[in-house]
Amino acid sequence: MTDTRNVFVLIAAVMILQLAGGLTGVLTPLGLEAMGTPPQAIGVIAALHAAGFMLGAWTAPRALAMFGNIRLFAAASAMNAVGVLSLSLVHEASFWALVRIVMGVSFAYMFTSVESWLGSAVPEKSRGNVMGIYHTGAKLSLMIGPFFVAGLSPLDTRAYTWAAMFLTLALVPVCLTRQQEPAAPERRAMPLRALYRLAPAAVLGVLLAGVINTGTQSLLPIYFEGFDLGGGGTTAAAIASGSAWLGGLILQWPAGRLSDRIERRLVIAGICAMSALAALMIALFGTALGEMGVVLVLGFWGAGSLSFYGLCVAHAIDRTPREQIPQVMSGLLFVWAAGSICGPLMSGVAMRAAGGIGLFGLAGILLVVLSVIMVMRVNIKPMPDEAKHEEWKPILPTPLASVELDPRTPETPAEAEAEA
Repeated sequence: MTDTRNVFVLIAAVMILQLAGGLTGVLTPLGLEAMGTPPQAIGVIAALHAAGFMLGAWTAPRALAMFGNIRLFAAASAMNAVGVLSLSLVHEASFWALVRIVMGVSFAYMFTSVESWLGSAVPEKSRGNVMGIYHTGAKLSLMIGPFFVAGLSPLDTRAYTWAAMFLTLALVPVCLTRQQEPAAPERRAMPLRALYRLAPAAVLGVLLAGVINTGTQSLLPIYFEGFDLGGGGTTAAAIASGSAWLGGLILQWPAGRLSDRIERRLVIAGICAMSALAALMIALFGTALGEMGVVLVLGFWGAGSLSFYGLCVAHAIDRTPREQIPQVMSGLLFVWAAGSICGPLMSGVAMRAAGGIGLFGLAGILLVVLSVIMVMRVNIKPMPDEAKHEEWKPILPTPLASVELDPRTPETPAEAEAEA
């Protein structure tokens, strides 16, 4: 618990930040729809946000080396707050697209600043426990955030003010912490071909995690906006988003612990099959299930679909030599970001063509494909030696600094050089 208290201010900052992240995740698609933007264009704007995030992840190490963790976090938080407020002032889809790119870069910088700090501040013996608390808190905030705008119009200025307030408040614990800033990070990219040869199931799983989850969640508020649940509008969208995240929160730890005992790819296949069934039920039956029934089934979708990313990363680490873990982690992040760019585009086209059937039908089909891939890969390439089977830890797809969170990663460049 002492180690957790030492970095509590950093965990608190991310929880406040993710309140704004969950809130804007609901506001953006609903606001665009209120302006008359078609679903396909909304998907494009969501993809541009993911592209900005990817650009931020790529440039973050250099930015950290130039400015340091606190100053980079502060600047990125300020840019994010300005971006959110500007969305409430200019109701043009093209302007929102540009702002969302900037916000994607800024969010990547903020996460990288905090996670690199955590990676250096938390000792190896308690790193898994602290990171479990960190990621659980982040998911809780993503789940709670949308409820701050429940009942408000998607273009109500007050909704965007809430988001700007949280982004500004996230500055306080980071700027006032007495923790020592970490040394500037150093990263070397691994070629995607080499990454795929190392762990093909992990690469495909992470890619589809970006496609399925980002694509579905970017348009989820639009699907539920017409529901009468909680008065409809933003309230219904917040309830739906909360149900999906709650499902992922509940299953995350049990699925991870189970994957420590049996083949991870079989666990991924199982939870993806469950999630696929839930998505196809919503696609085929829709409101025939009843509004509460749809929300309940959506929770089962979230339980599987929002949990398998971390298992894919753990599977990749199982097969990775210790000295290559940083390159593998950063490579998987970029694969996820690429999927996050494609996902909203594909989901936007599917929803425009067939409404809710297209949105959830696409998610269900892709989850079935991933489940089959995992079973096939188990038969093609057996499980690694038990000695290399890394203990699972909950992981959210966040920027490059995540590479320092694995306990086998050397603490300093000097140690890394000595071990190499």
